[in-house]
Amino acid sequence: FESTKFAFQAVSVVFSWLINLLLIYLIVTRSPKKMGNYRHLMVYFCCFSIFFSSLDIVVQPYIQTYGASFSMVMDLKNSKLVDFPTVAFFITASLTGCFASTVYAIAINFVFRFFALQREGRLRYFRGFRLVFWILIPIFGGIIWVTNNWLLFSPDPEMIEYLRSNVKEMYDIDADKMTYTGCLYWRIDRFGSRYLSKKDLIGALNLTVIMNIPFFTIVYFGTKSYRKIQELISQGENDYSKKLQMQLYKALVAQTLIPMVFLFIPVGFLFYCPLIGIDISWSSLLITFFYSFYPAVDPLPNLLFIDEYRNAFFSKEIRHLEFHKIEFS
Repeated sequence: FESTKFAFQAVSVVFSWLINLLLIYLIVTRSPKKMGNYRHLMVYFCCFSIFFSSLDIVVQPYIQTYGASFSMVMDLKNSKLVDFPTVAFFITASLTGCFASTVYAIAINFVFRFFALQREGRLRYFRGFRLVFWILIPIFGGIIWVTNNWLLFSPDPEMIEYLRSNVKEMYDIDADKMTYTGCLYWRIDRFGSRYLSKKDLIGALNLTVIMNIPFFTIVYFGTKSYRKIQELISQGENDYSKKLQMQLYKALVAQTLIPMVFLFIPVGFLFYCPLIGIDISWSSLLITFFYSFYPAVDPLPNLLFIDEYRNAFFSKEIRHLEFHKIEFS
């Protein structure tokens, strides 16, 4: 399993680098002028996906739920970081922070699209130094997530002992040579009684609040954007403009559904099933693969839904095939 997981994560990071670098090239060279500063946000999102996948191959995480716990585990067995547990924990926590940054970046894209559709001059809020402010929001969201994990979800002896037999049986990991970020909802006090850990519950609720802010932003601006597009179509907007707006909207919706499938829903179950006593330990391996695969597939909607990028990509492929056909003949 360890070899299979590493091979899968290595392929994912290579594919993520290739597809995101290709998309950055197409954004810079083939974007319609009407896209304006939206190009910068798209490039930023691609760079973030590259960072996400690169950090994933460094950590090579095991995402798991066991009993009353959930966690992201980093095996330090063959790592030089075994002598630097604080650094290893920070890197692991940073990978979980990428989860938060992803959602905030998507939310900002939805805000921009709605302002562009409104045509009331609000895109000025995305120009100059103000654009830097928007770009910093996902980073800030990730920092808050990491800080929460640092304060409330850092390794403690009780949880290490709780996970010891499970990580050894499932992944052949020595609990003394690992780091993790996660929580154990239900613990045992000195009298042998089971109690709900307030620290772990508060940590999970904090993460829920951090996630709900961009989630509701996406729902709100996504709904208003769709209605605005329908208005533009009914008002006889020229074919090119309404086609481009619809392409961008579809790409953004698809780019939201992908993390919903690969991140939000699986991780949401991972968060709360242990709290209410539902055993979903069978899903741990699947969620581990999903988390690693996400950065590789995330840029595909922009590549496939936006005509200028799709046509440029496939035309290059066609010319390449035709060249080899002539050479073979």
